[in-house]
Amino acid sequence: MLVIFSYSLVLNSMPPLLSSFREFFNISIALSSFLPFFSLAGTVISNIFTGIFLNKLGIKRALLTGYSLTIVGALIVAFSGNYLLSILGLFVFGLSTGFGFTSSTTLLSQAKNPNFGFYHGAYGLGGMLAPFCITWATRNLGDFRDVYLMYAMMFLLLVFYTVIKTFPVLHSVQGAFSLRGISNAFRNADFLIFLSLLILYSSVEIGVITWAGVVMKDVIISSYTAYALFWLTFTLSRFFTNYLEKVIPLLLRTNTVILGFTIFLFFWLRNPLFFALSGLLFGPLFPYIQKNALVRIKKEHLTLFNGATYAFTSLGGSIVSILMGVIIERNIFLALLVPLIIFISMELVSLKTGKVK
Repeated sequence: MLVIFSYSLVLNSMPPLLSSFREFFNISIALSSFLPFFSLAGTVISNIFTGIFLNKLGIKRALLTGYSLTIVGALIVAFSGNYLLSILGLFVFGLSTGFGFTSSTTLLSQAKNPNFGFYHGAYGLGGMLAPFCITWATRNLGDFRDVYLMYAMMFLLLVFYTVIKTFPVLHSVQGAFSLRGISNAFRNADFLIFLSLLILYSSVEIGVITWAGVVMKDVIISSYTAYALFWLTFTLSRFFTNYLEKVIPLLLRTNTVILGFTIFLFFWLRNPLFFALSGLLFGPLFPYIQKNALVRIKKEHLTLFNGATYAFTSLGGSIVSILMGVIIERNIFLALLVPLIIFISMELVSLKTGKVK
């Protein structure tokens, strides 16, 4: 939980800071979209690597590698006054996330009664606190980039904590992959269906979160407050995922339909309150899909699935973020087509397969 919370702080600082980066470097919306793109590109690479080799690396070594990369990436962003160097720093940070996310998820999947709602709720907490960290750093340290210096110090403390902590050995069946084993995993129907749903969900979530600050107008509440409220509702709904799936039998289908309507109103009216409300609907979907996936997927494919999940969801998020950024620069309302098409695709996958409702 501490791992995913810490990474969430850094990851979820990017959307509120996009406007600040754009003004600081005097770049267009389209060019600013490359900042989250290269961060997510690093995430794709590291998650594929960690998903395949985690069993050989071990939990402790993987976490320490990730923390070290985070510190380097954060320091580059904090001290560089250059657009390209900032992209490099964010890419290095992206490389670190695979080690943290895949390691912690694989560790959780070995627990007797894993609570994915609570686990992913920690991610929401990070997103909720990120705008406050940015505001504090900007007011007290003088530069919005100094928030990355704070994050570097935080991960340095995590290095010391991890060095002295003992971690369990991974089950050998979950890590040793041959090329044939990887090929077999991707041919498995359950593996592909759940991976596809998670990619679709994460793509639309990342795309909407990334550009919400540009879409919304500062009416009623500021964009920073809207992001904080989004992550508050997002986090609360994740903590109650287990309860929600009992109360709402068709949780995926119900939330997807309501989300489509909510995001439509957000892009049409550009009212930040609709964005804040969408957090309540986005929140439980990832842990709900992932929980169903880990019950159905073969045990020997779990580590690869966890790595592939974070790799390909990041890749999907990168593509959708770039696409939405390009469209938003021309017409904000037209960009709405991207999330709506993805919501419809999720509904169709759920209806056609019946694997998760």
